[in-house]
Amino acid sequence: MQDDLTDVFEAEGLLEAQLVSDRLKEAEIRSFIENADSPFDGLVAADQMKIVRVLPADAAKAREIVAEFEAEKGEG
Repeated sequence: MQDDLTDVFEAEGLLEAQLVSDRLKEAEIRSFIENADSPFDGLVAADQMKIVRVLPADAAKAREIVAEFEAEKGEG
């Protein structure tokens, strides 16, 4: 099933990915966070990007929600 998903957001951490995922859920879009349970979180200096993915049919609407999230994040 993972190959059937579309990436819509790359979060710097799990909290940010969860915030986006929660917004998608509010819009009734099912999302999945890749690398959510990485055993290396906080243990390595490299980026541990969390990728939010959705079904292809939901990708356009999900990207709109992500754009709103990023705009709000930029304001703060």
